[in-house]
Amino acid sequence: MSEIKISSTGCLAMYLENDNVLVFDLNDTSLCQCLEAESVIDDNSNDLHRNQIKFSPNGQFLIINRPNKHLYIYIQSDYDKFGDSWLLKQIVRVENSISALTLTDEILLIGDRIGDIYKFDLLFNSNNEDLILAAENNRIIRNSSMLLDIIFFRMSNKQSFIITADRENKICLNNYPNNSDNQNYCFGHNQFVSHIKLIDNDRLLSASGDGTLRLWHLPDCMPLAFVHSRALTLQPKQVFFTGLCAFRNSASLAAYQKDVVPKCIEISSSTVNDSIWKMDVACSNPLNSNVYIAFSTYAHQYHSIYLSSLSNMKRLNNEQRELTFDSSYGEIIDYCFPAQKTSLNDYTTHEKCFLYVLFNSNVLVQVDIPSILSYNQTALSVQTNDRIQEINYILANHEFNLVHNKIKKDAFTFKELFENSTDSNNDCHLKRKSETVEEQENRKKQALS
Repeated sequence: MSEIKISSTGCLAMYLENDNVLVFDLNDTSLCQCLEAESVIDDNSNDLHRNQIKFSPNGQFLIINRPNKHLYIYIQSDYDKFGDSWLLKQIVRVENSISALTLTDEILLIGDRIGDIYKFDLLFNSNNEDLILAAENNRIIRNSSMLLDIIFFRMSNKQSFIITADRENKICLNNYPNNSDNQNYCFGHNQFVSHIKLIDNDRLLSASGDGTLRLWHLPDCMPLAFVHSRALTLQPKQVFFTGLCAFRNSASLAAYQKDVVPKCIEISSSTVNDSIWKMDVACSNPLNSNVYIAFSTYAHQYHSIYLSSLSNMKRLNNEQRELTFDSSYGEIIDYCFPAQKTSLNDYTTHEKCFLYVLFNSNVLVQVDIPSILSYNQTALSVQTNDRIQEINYILANHEFNLVHNKIKKDAFTFKELFENSTDSNNDCHLKRKSETVEEQENRKKQALS
C-alpha cells in the first residue's frame, strides 16, 4: 500500500481514512487541497483493496485507487483563486480489485488480483465520462497470479518492458508494446515478491516475504547480490529520533525498548516477522550512484525503519542503522522518498536525501538519510523546518483522519499472503495458469505467422 507519495515537482499526497486525499505543495505548504471522492463509496464488499497513490514522472498526473475498483485520474493545472490546482479528469473502473499500479507521462498500467494488466491512455482519453476497462479491449498482459507491483522500464536503446512482481514468487519482464512473448524471469525468491524498484538503467532491487532483498541485472535477469533482512536487522547501529514536536511525556530510548517494541505486533512466526513489509530507494547523487535503501520488517513495521545503502548490501560493511522513533509520535503509517528529480526551493538531490515519515498522530517527519547513516550517536534530537511544521499544523488543526485504522483492518496483509501461499495448488489457480500458458502459445504462433 502507499499512503503518501511525493511527486517530481514537490507535491505531497496523503491518503485519508474517508478515501479522500490531501495534496500539499512542498514549495508553498499554505497551498493545500483535499481531493474528495465524487460519490459515496460502499466499502462493504469482500474484495481486497489497496490504498495507492501514484504520480506520473513529470508530476502532471495523479492517480488514486479508491474502493470498489475505482481509479480517480487527476491532472495538474494552474492554481485557481482557492489555491486548488488538481482537477478530476476521469474515473476508471476495472472488473477485478486493483492490486498494483504504475504510469508514465502517457499511459497508465493497472494490475489486478487475478493477474491481468490493463492499459489506459492518459493523453488521448480526454472525455470526462466514467470508463469501464474490459478485458477484451483493454487487457494487454495475462498472468497466472495476483500482481503486487508493476514498473514500466525503458532502456537506453529505447527498448521497453513491463516488469511485474507477483504472489507466485517471481518477477517477469514482458516486452512492450509487443506483449506476445515473456522476455525473461527473475527467479530466486521463495515467497511473494512485494516490491520492485529500479536503481538505474540496468539494475532492479526486489523485496519479498521471504525476508530477502535481491539485486538483478536487466534485461537478462542475472542475480547480482542478495541479503537477508536478518543480516541488516540483528546488529544495526541504532538511532533514536525525537524532538520534532514538543510532546509531553516524551519517552526515553530505554523506555521505548522496554515497553513499546514487544507490544508493537502479535508475533506469529520468525518467517513472517523477517519478511520485508515496505521498501523504498533513493539516489542522492547520480554522479556517484549512491543509492539509499529504507525498509521495514513485518515484526517492527509500526515503530522502526532500517536504513542502508546499495554498497552496504553488496559488501555487508555493517553500516546499517535502525531508526526508531519516540513513542509519542505514535505508529508509522507510511514513508517514502521523493520521486527522482524532485526540485524544491531549498532541496537539491545532489546534496541531500530526505525520507518523509507519516505517523498516526497526524505528524509528518523529514529525515536526512546521509546524516543518519554517518551519525554515530544513539540519540538524535532534531528541529523541523518551516515547511514540515506548517503541514503538521494543518493536520493537527483540521482533525484529518489518516488511514492508520484502515491499515490494521485491511484484509490485504502479509499475514494473509502467507496463509494463502498454498493456494497455488488449488484447481482455480491451476486452471488460470493453464489458460495463461495456452494464450501465450497462441500469441507466439500468431506472431510467427
